[in-house]
Amino acid sequence: MKYISKKEKINFYAGLSGQNIVYSFIGGSFFTYFMTDIAMFPALVVSVLLIVMKIWDGINDPVVGSLIDRHTFKNGEKLRPFLKYTPLPVGVFTVLIFLVFSTEEDMLWLRVAYFVIMYIAWDVVYTLQDVSMWGITASVSPNSDERDNFVKWARTVGSCVYGIFSMAIPMIIEMVANTTKRSMSLITLVFAVILGLGGAMVSARTYKAQERIRVNVQTQQTSVFESVKLLFQNKMLMLVTLSNILGAFAFGSQLMTYFFKYKIPADFLGANSIIGALGLTTIYFAITGGPGFIGMIFADKIKKMCKGYVNALIFMQAVNIVTRIVAFAIGFDGVNLWIGMALLAIGSIPMGAVSIAQTSIFCDSIDYMEWKTGKRTEGVTFSMQTFFTKISSGITAGLAALALHLLDYKAIDDSAAVFVGTQSAAFEAWIWPLVMLTPAIASLLYIIPLLFIRYTPEKRARVEKELAERRAANV
Repeated sequence: MKYISKKEKINFYAGLSGQNIVYSFIGGSFFTYFMTDIAMFPALVVSVLLIVMKIWDGINDPVVGSLIDRHTFKNGEKLRPFLKYTPLPVGVFTVLIFLVFSTEEDMLWLRVAYFVIMYIAWDVVYTLQDVSMWGITASVSPNSDERDNFVKWARTVGSCVYGIFSMAIPMIIEMVANTTKRSMSLITLVFAVILGLGGAMVSARTYKAQERIRVNVQTQQTSVFESVKLLFQNKMLMLVTLSNILGAFAFGSQLMTYFFKYKIPADFLGANSIIGALGLTTIYFAITGGPGFIGMIFADKIKKMCKGYVNALIFMQAVNIVTRIVAFAIGFDGVNLWIGMALLAIGSIPMGAVSIAQTSIFCDSIDYMEWKTGKRTEGVTFSMQTFFTKISSGITAGLAALALHLLDYKAIDDSAAVFVGTQSAAFEAWIWPLVMLTPAIASLLYIIPLLFIRYTPEKRARVEKELAERRAANV
């Protein structure tokens, strides 16, 4: 039996697109570049800020998820109302984060304090929205095959929108600034208003999704402690979360803009080009990440070929390891850079299905915990997804900023005429190994926890069958 209407899907995917436009400002490598080269925070300060903020995320997300699970609104829902009321504050705080009111060194303490306050406020409301948005994917249908298909397209649409905007926004901001001769900080703020606030308002359309699986509130957790206890009983969830945290050591991907700015000549794409380091980074990620869309489309095929999404994740990471090692060996001199990007493009095809596989496993873990304990944990479970997404990006960005500090990096204003050869000897020697090989090392670490997951397709079918019988008996 099918439950989800076409109109419901379109509205949810449109709202999800709006949310990913917002997150493209903060979740990508541009956020680190904004802090170091636009807001002009010292690299060490950026590293500390990013790591401390993600520690806050680690405390905030499970608490928010637990509160969602423990509360039911008068209409019997626990997720949808948050999708209605969180978009506006998410958009407002997104704009305020990108307000650079000074770059003076003697104002550093005030600028840091302002930035931290705005980020914490943004994080709370964004977490409420994100946990509810992905939590509802586990309740939108009791049919696991229909749910898997819904998740597949939600992840495909969301990832594509995030990928396109996280690549395009920095390039367009840079081109507009170069063309209009306006400051990068001003143009960034304008784009934050148009796309950050605008995208947040579009995200309200996810409210059209329906909660079709509801559990009586009396059977739910009675305290944060019980929610956290259930969280740690969910072995599948914890192992996938650990994989993602270990995968955060791919911090070299955050350094691509710095690699292009200080290692690649300004005339790489021709003389008088208005495309700078941010634009080259966009081209790089478009080539090396764009083919991942193919993997999203054929996620179910990869799943069948690998006999489950857990094995599929292992296969994806193995491909990434091989292609990155080969690309590193080829080098970046002249045409070699294009050859290396082509190899990474091939490796990105299966990697495109990573988020789909993870979300499907998360949904399976919610069913499994209901089967095992009688309690559904959409809120706290998907708070872990939000947690590892933000904590991973924070660790990645924090390590990248720390690496810049250890390489004795000194930011040079974008108005300078020459960048190549202006950094330290350590930067010159290590930037290429870092951008190419740290993601390969992270993929190897990512695989290790997955080897301990034991949830076969046969067990999944048994859990779904018995849950359906229990729900029918309680009607």
